[in-house]
Amino acid sequence: MLRHLPDPRKPEPFQGRGLVVGYVQSGKTANYTALSARAVDAGYRLIIVLSGIHDALRNQTQARLERELVGQGESGGPAWTVLTGETEDFRDPGVDFLVQPGVFLIVAKKIVPVLERLDAWLKTAGPLLDALPMLLIDDEADQASINTRSNRAPDPSMDDEEEEPARSRDGPTPTNSLIRSLLGRATKAAYVAYTATPFANILIDPSATDRRVGDDLFPRDFALQLPRPEGYTGTEELFGVSAQGRDVFRRVEDEDVSELKRAARRRSAAPVVAGPQQVLLPDSLADALIAFCLAGAVREHRTGLAGEPHTMLVHVSSRVRDQERVAEAIRCQQTLWLEALRQGQDLNDLFREQLDLCFRGVELPASPEEVAAAALEVLRRVDVVELNSATGENLEYDMRPDRHVVAVGGNRLSRGLTLEGLTISYFLRTATMADTLLQMARWYGFRTDYEDLIRIWTTDGIAHWFTELALVEQSLRDSLQALYRAGRRPSEMAIRLRAHSGLLLTARNKSVMAETLRESWSGEHPQTVILPLRDPVRLQANRLLADRLVAMAAPGRELSGGWIFRDLSPEIVCDFLRAYQTHPDTVALRGDDIADWIMRRVAEGELTEWSLFLTGAHDGASVEIGGVSNRLVTRSRNSAESIGILIDPRHEGVDVVGGADAFRRASGNFDAEAMRAARPATQGLLLLYPLNPAPLEAPGVDAVIAIALSLPQTSDGRSNAIVNRGVVG
Repeated sequence: MLRHLPDPRKPEPFQGRGLVVGYVQSGKTANYTALSARAVDAGYRLIIVLSGIHDALRNQTQARLERELVGQGESGGPAWTVLTGETEDFRDPGVDFLVQPGVFLIVAKKIVPVLERLDAWLKTAGPLLDALPMLLIDDEADQASINTRSNRAPDPSMDDEEEEPARSRDGPTPTNSLIRSLLGRATKAAYVAYTATPFANILIDPSATDRRVGDDLFPRDFALQLPRPEGYTGTEELFGVSAQGRDVFRRVEDEDVSELKRAARRRSAAPVVAGPQQVLLPDSLADALIAFCLAGAVREHRTGLAGEPHTMLVHVSSRVRDQERVAEAIRCQQTLWLEALRQGQDLNDLFREQLDLCFRGVELPASPEEVAAAALEVLRRVDVVELNSATGENLEYDMRPDRHVVAVGGNRLSRGLTLEGLTISYFLRTATMADTLLQMARWYGFRTDYEDLIRIWTTDGIAHWFTELALVEQSLRDSLQALYRAGRRPSEMAIRLRAHSGLLLTARNKSVMAETLRESWSGEHPQTVILPLRDPVRLQANRLLADRLVAMAAPGRELSGGWIFRDLSPEIVCDFLRAYQTHPDTVALRGDDIADWIMRRVAEGELTEWSLFLTGAHDGASVEIGGVSNRLVTRSRNSAESIGILIDPRHEGVDVVGGADAFRRASGNFDAEAMRAARPATQGLLLLYPLNPAPLEAPGVDAVIAIALSLPQTSDGRSNAIVNRGVVG
């Protein structure tokens, strides 16, 4: 990554701009710590890290950088001067000491008062900064840093020596303006934005400049995707192909949502005498709380997890009043159960039932009866903590590492904060923007040795949003890889973002440069991620349609993982797409529209040659499709009718020269985007997935037919994407 930064040892001034895209809760801090260390070795002497907008995150980052970057008593390295403390944000230290050799570190909150102090100090330093090449790292760079106002146009009549404050009613937003001003104070400055949700950063106007604070923060020089960390659990693992076979999701019914979000009076205190079955919470939240205690009991008997933090997330509303009410209700429920135990009542059956329902298939450290008894002990130790602007409560993982914490909150749970040992999430928080929703998904991260205990209670609608977000993320990462392979900069080649059917990618005032390209599926892989599982008429019609297609395409050739049929005409494929009955709410695959587009491409000499791949699983149940003996593929639901990502990436390479193995990455994963890029423009692939109906609870058919397409890049350009209209290419 260092090679993408300007060389600080060269005499010419520079202003670098770059972007690094990671994964939510995936170790971005470790990456920019390493980048800072290498940058110092290369000659950068002033390292500024803007670390979130809350003290807790800034203090945590300060401690980590002092430990891992500055070091403790190490010899032979650079002499560090640290200008902020573990509990002390930036204050003006004077500038005289800047003449001394060595490296300077500042870790500051990204809020206006702190940035104003820092900007004023850099202004005072003046020419001393000429000898201090600056690296400014902006963590969570899509938060607060984006300019949502105008820029001041060049004005020749303005006196060049007249000083306007960086924070002004005219021009950019205050935080954005101050960051740009900080960079402009140094003759040599590089800015690197770090975020897992870079939609707003990619859509900054690349030509935007302001007469006072200079160029905006568009990553014109580079945009890099960090490798997927080993052992990471993210959107792909919970909503993509890797989610298949996991028992993660629990549905929250509409009546529970209404009850928890109702802004009515608070619940009264729990009665002192009550039967063990009585609950004060909606059933779904009571079940989640019991599951949390059970997960805690299992964790305490696993090697390496005993005595480690254990957390449950409850994210119902952004309103503090709602959070207080929900936290109080959870405490009352805990009191009710504990009082029942004190009076000698038996709760084992209640906990045993939830153990069977929620953790069937999990390897237990003891008998079910012993695990349920241990879970009752965990219940006694549960701490319910409110995390919002009113309470100021903290998780205290360092001071009290062995707690079982139920964290109830809102926006404070949405950025930077890591919930250690998170197993159970109860998530009803809706959003209008994809980046906001992804940042609120605190269940992402590293779950070594307890990945099988992750459970998420949410609504069908939210689960479906996340399913489609898996496709949005995949498309973004494919586009960043394409940029890197082409050896182009973001200012030379547009980064393409897949639109989400139900969410904006980011706020409207952060995406004024967004331009949506439509009416093309060039280079895409549309697929059915939602199926009409409750409609036996549609399911049966699609089953018969699959029989006819395979019989018409035969004979085929059996491959590992299915059957390949070649030399289909585009007319046969289009007739199938028009007849295939999708779920009424489907957006990702619209048969009529795609068929119309295919025939337009055929008229231009493209998409004239088609193959059909009938996928199968090695250990699936036998089924006959169109006279061909095959095996059912297993996919599981993550909401009422959504299955998550359908396509196994290796299937997109079955008809490409070299096969899928020619597109295997060093990590072992398959690069499906490269497979589509390698396709001749004439060659399309239709994928037919006969799914096992049992785990989908689909009535009346022996196979649920799901479909997908793998499409080459065609001359009308890759589309159905959002791009920055200020970038050509």
